[in-house]
Amino acid sequence: MKGKSLLMVVAVGIMAVQCGCTAQRAQTTGFLSDYSKLEAQSDVSSRYLAPGNRLASYSKFIIDPVVIHFHTRSKAAEKLKEEDLRDLKNYMHDALVKAIEDRYEIVYQPGPRVARLRAALTDLKKSGIVQNILPIGKAIGSGLGGASLEAELLDSQTSEQIGALVESQLGERLSLDGYSTWGDAKAVMDRWAKRFRKRLDEAHGY
Repeated sequence: MKGKSLLMVVAVGIMAVQCGCTAQRAQTTGFLSDYSKLEAQSDVSSRYLAPGNRLASYSKFIIDPVVIHFHTRSKAAEKLKEEDLRDLKNYMHDALVKAIEDRYEIVYQPGPRVARLRAALTDLKKSGIVQNILPIGKAIGSGLGGASLEAELLDSQTSEQIGALVESQLGERLSLDGYSTWGDAKAVMDRWAKRFRKRLDEAHGY
C-alpha cells in the first residue's frame, strides 16, 4: 500500500509540473483594428465596451467568417491539420450565429443599426484525452485543452469599434468536454458565444 501511495504522489507531482492548469497570457496579433482601449480584466483577458450603452443601438449583425490568426508564440501553427482548422473556424462561426439568431437579425450588408462582428482564433490547444481519463489528471486539469480569441464589434458603416476582446481560456475540469480531441476548445467557443448573447441581452434590457 505504501508503495502504491508513493507512486500516486509521484504521479500527481509529475502531472502538476506538466499541467496547463491555467490559461496562457493572452497575446495580441494585430488582428484588431484598435487595441488602445482594451482594459485588462486578468492576465488572460482584456476587454473594451463603448460607454453610454452604445451596444443597444444595434439589433442587426454581420458575422464575418472566423479566421485563424495565430500569435507568434503559438505552438499550434505547425501541428494542426488543415481540416481541423477549417472545422474549428466553422464551429466558432456557427456558435456565434446560433447564440443570437433567435432574437437578433443576421444580415450580410452594412446599414443603419447594423454591427459587424470580426473574430480570430489566435491559439488552439488539444485536450489530453489520456490525462482526462485518469481521475488524477482530470482533477488537476493536466489534460485541459482550450483556445485563444481576438474579436471586435464594429459599426458596419463607420467602422467605429463598439467592443473588443482578447482572451485565452481553458476547458473546465468538472466537464466531460475533454474526452474528445477538441472538446475543451469547442466548449470555450460556446462560452464566448453565450457571453456575447448575454451582453447583447443586457444592453437591450432583456
